[in-house]
Amino acid sequence: MRYTPSTVVDQPTMPAAGLATPGAAPGLPAAGPGLKKVNFGGITKKKEDTKTAYPVVPDPNGQFAIIAARIKQRVDEFDALEAALETDKKELRCLVTPFYFTNSHGKADVASSVSVQSAAGEVLVTFQNRYKQLPDERSLVPILGEHVASYFKQSFELKIDGDKLPADGADDLLAKLQALFAEYNAADALSVKECVKPQSDFHAKRHLLLTTEQNMAIDEACPIVAMIKTKGRK
Repeated sequence: MRYTPSTVVDQPTMPAAGLATPGAAPGLPAAGPGLKKVNFGGITKKKEDTKTAYPVVPDPNGQFAIIAARIKQRVDEFDALEAALETDKKELRCLVTPFYFTNSHGKADVASSVSVQSAAGEVLVTFQNRYKQLPDERSLVPILGEHVASYFKQSFELKIDGDKLPADGADDLLAKLQALFAEYNAADALSVKECVKPQSDFHAKRHLLLTTEQNMAIDEACPIVAMIKTKGRK
């Protein structure tokens, strides 16, 4: 079909060149009539929030609908059960953590898990040698004082792994790197992601040298990653 633009009538008389219409800002051209748009007539316009229409499978006996309804119901039940399970796991982890630190205090060989016995069977709460990263050390200073650096360190990534830089030469290397990028007007291309995390021997050293109270306080600031296990042991 060939499109023929509709005829525009009653065109306003344009002001003479260099003259502004009333209300126009000085030095700016006169306001035009707006965008010239194609007239789509009776063609239906697609709505952005319209759901995609999919073909519906024939279901003369209603068998598909029964299975689909069962799936929907079980997904809802599973989601609710999963949320309740996560709540129970977090609560159990919270309750057994004091025992974990008390039982581990002063030991060089610390058990990775604590066992919770129940009529339904054993549940293990496993405390891994993994910790969440902190944005800075401020929450640790009241607990460890001047010894923060003995247990935690700064970590960063600057297109390189900061943990693998020699500690006594990192500042000089980074200063030269920034100067090099600045020389090529590319300083904005550098980005850094930094955090504070435990030293490599922190997990073992904390139980030997820190009190139970200190370990509990540190766990509030830098939680140890714990998992709840129900399978794997007979």
